[in-house]
Amino acid sequence: MINPRKIKNIKDIFPILSIDSSIDPKFNIIVSKNADLTIAFEVTLPEVFTLSSDSYNAIHDTFVKAIRVLPVGYILHKQDWYFEDIYVFNPDAERYATMDRLGIDNEQHFSERPFMTQKCYLFITLPSADVKKRSSLNSSILKRQLVPKQVLDKSTWTQFIDILKQFTSILNNSKFLSLKTMTYEDLAGEKGYYQQYFTLNLGDNTLGDITIGDKQGTFKVGNNHTYTYSINDLQDFPQEVVSNSTYAPFSSDAHSMPLSFASPLGILLPFNHIYNQVMIIENGDALTNRLTAENKRHQSFAAISKENEASILFKDSFMTEMKVNGRKPVSVHYNILTWDKDLDIVDENRSNIAAALSDLGFTPRQAIYDAETLFWSCLGGNMAEIGLDNLSTVFVEEAVSLMTFEENYKDNPLSPYGIRLIDRFGKPIMFDPFIDGMKMNLIANRNFLIVGPSGSGKSFMTNNMMYYMLNSGFHAVIVDVGNSYKRLCQYMGGRYITFEANNPLSFNPFFFKNNITDSETEQSIAELLISLWKSNKEAIEIAKSEETSVSNMVHYYYEHLRKLGISALFPCFDNFYEFAKEHYTELFKQDGGREKDFDLDNFLYVLKVYYKDGTYGYLLNSRTNIDLVELPFVVFELDNIKDHPVLFPVVTIMIMTTYIRKLMTIKGHNLIKTLVIEEAWKALSKPAFAGFLLWAFKTVRKHNGAMGVVTQEIDDLVGNQFVKDAIINNADTKFLLDQRKYANRFGEVQQVFGLSDNQCMQVLSVGRTLDDSRNYREMCVIMGDYAKVYGIEVSATFHALFTTDKTDVEQINELSQKMGSTTRGVKAFARGERIKV
Repeated sequence: MINPRKIKNIKDIFPILSIDSSIDPKFNIIVSKNADLTIAFEVTLPEVFTLSSDSYNAIHDTFVKAIRVLPVGYILHKQDWYFEDIYVFNPDAERYATMDRLGIDNEQHFSERPFMTQKCYLFITLPSADVKKRSSLNSSILKRQLVPKQVLDKSTWTQFIDILKQFTSILNNSKFLSLKTMTYEDLAGEKGYYQQYFTLNLGDNTLGDITIGDKQGTFKVGNNHTYTYSINDLQDFPQEVVSNSTYAPFSSDAHSMPLSFASPLGILLPFNHIYNQVMIIENGDALTNRLTAENKRHQSFAAISKENEASILFKDSFMTEMKVNGRKPVSVHYNILTWDKDLDIVDENRSNIAAALSDLGFTPRQAIYDAETLFWSCLGGNMAEIGLDNLSTVFVEEAVSLMTFEENYKDNPLSPYGIRLIDRFGKPIMFDPFIDGMKMNLIANRNFLIVGPSGSGKSFMTNNMMYYMLNSGFHAVIVDVGNSYKRLCQYMGGRYITFEANNPLSFNPFFFKNNITDSETEQSIAELLISLWKSNKEAIEIAKSEETSVSNMVHYYYEHLRKLGISALFPCFDNFYEFAKEHYTELFKQDGGREKDFDLDNFLYVLKVYYKDGTYGYLLNSRTNIDLVELPFVVFELDNIKDHPVLFPVVTIMIMTTYIRKLMTIKGHNLIKTLVIEEAWKALSKPAFAGFLLWAFKTVRKHNGAMGVVTQEIDDLVGNQFVKDAIINNADTKFLLDQRKYANRFGEVQQVFGLSDNQCMQVLSVGRTLDDSRNYREMCVIMGDYAKVYGIEVSATFHALFTTDKTDVEQINELSQKMGSTTRGVKAFARGERIKV
């Protein structure tokens, strides 16, 4: 045991001699005072809850393959750090400069939210002497003086680097892992690895001594009390280890959520700890000779000792596996170090580690007398001091199965763009499906589909998304049929337009400032006219000659207006209709058109209902609402006409045309313009309108646009070829809320969305085992092959702003009316105020 009065300052006994990059500037070689050579890497692991069982097997096999490259005697030391952290809300941050009060309240809701920060390091060591000939009692922490061994020659260093290049190439070629060579600054800088190791802190630069703790089995690093559990005796191992196992809370009978077998020792322990995983490459021939000699000794006692008989059988089986199946033996050691400044907390951590080990089938063994030497040898670059007494021999496949291969979500909590969400542990993050999704090549367009049964939180989630999009300077148009966005529109200063019998909606898709058009804006008018012309047919029957004729008619109309001058005619459907009737026949003939190519009389006859005193003469001739293109936020509420067989689809398509004009006229870097159609898309499922919707979905991609469709019924999607062709195939992002209602039919959902088994697993984990201490919902976001589950959690004020619960809405409306504004009503409801009805 170490006498605290005799222990030296860490600086005096620090076991690292130098960090040298003279052989290859890309590799910083750590040289210990025992002349052991080490190269360190920082490892990026896959995100937790995103991998399939096959993916875990692939990572396992990749690591096994890489380890087989390492020569006898080399040491692999993987070290995973898990730090307790908190979300710090900084009101002075630039990203909050334009955020309103309710937005700030929502950010403050997450202030001081605890979460875990993770780092993964990998150290490969070429020891100067056989590790198995050393004892942990010879640790440099126990020596008064350290004498460096003879410096190795250059060829040894060069060969070491060459082997490491092969090793890292294998791991980096895996799509799951990424290794970055650590620089001198990463290792020995003011906030580098060694500083953090001897403070057990990511930010505190104050070095403290290593001293005996207040309880048996503890020692202190500075002010931190520590405990260590070690796994180094085969008798303590479970009967079987595998590359991954099922995480029950997120699994069902049909779909299992896998995690690393050792994840209960890693990311699932929610407190400060380090998990060390060590492997030393064995000499198979030498091991066989040693085991053979041991068996000969055991055989003389086998008749009187059952243990000796079992040992002989085990060793014979082990040697057979090496010889027949070519399996590679390694010596292994694992340990878990936990710490905290509060001794009571670290005692609780210790109990949780012991429970986790027991649940995995290990016999928990706390390091009582060698905790300090284990801590010292687990310093990156010093693992050659681990000592024979801390090692057991297994095959490399089993050794790798006890490694952890996941880290928490990488989403940046402080990104200036995106939607405020939480990960599956409750950490606040910003998720940006529109800008980052394109930059990362996850999607080819920004169109999206939101699907969830009634009560799953579709409109709530969309409200949250729209708020953050608008706050980032985006534009949004929403077509709604249930008053889900009225409060948000009022609060954000948008325009809320609803259809009323005495004040019907009217549009003017023909109006452009100064009559300036281009081929795309003219094409949008042509597509609209074709849809209206053919809307009484069961299927679109549009000949190329008809399509060309309508396009030419629109082009000539705007040429006609420009010739007359800006003030001569106010553009609208009425004078377009008159132009077509009076002038187009002659222009059509001049272009070589034939009567059989285009029936102008039929075109005018069908569209007459939109002309002057026709049934819908008001619809396309508006002189108001012509500024909608410039407004950042517009909501159209169509609940009053949602069952009208003619008006509803026509009005919906008018709105889409208005949105497309916005696309083509509003410019700005990263200015996304989105149109969200909530359930109203069903009106466009008539074949007559399918062409327009398909055209619109494909057109928006070119102009920083994003078309979104919201629906709740799976039956609207399954078996509908129009939906698949026009919407699903052209919406690269899917937001799938709780789908457990359709678990028995999920094969149909999987087929229509083209989901992989891994994505199905994640979708069906949504909503399982939610944390009762927080009020939130979950959704799965799918972007190409990418899929992750996020939580939607907001403050009380945002909940009041977004809720669509009928009782809550009535209360908030009453409070808003009483207090004179939506904002005051929302805040009052959030404070718990209610009006007795």
